[in-house]
Amino acid sequence: MTVGGINTVLRTKAAVSMDEMGDQYCMIGPYVEKGVKMEVEVEDPVKHEPMASVISQMKQYGFKVVCRY
Repeated sequence: MTVGGINTVLRTKAAVSMDEMGDQYCMIGPYVEKGVKMEVEVEDPVKHEPMASVISQMKQYGFKVVCRY
């Protein structure tokens, strides 16, 4: 399955998973700039602890991180 295929599967299951798990649900996947610009409403993670500290640490290690809540 390609990255696009995985993205489609995750997107279709995300709503159900969010209903079942609420704020205990997190998806992590590849950063594809074109897809992010077209499909993700990026939000500021600062107001969402403890994820904000995890994201900060990931960025310190060189990961490109965008958030949508």
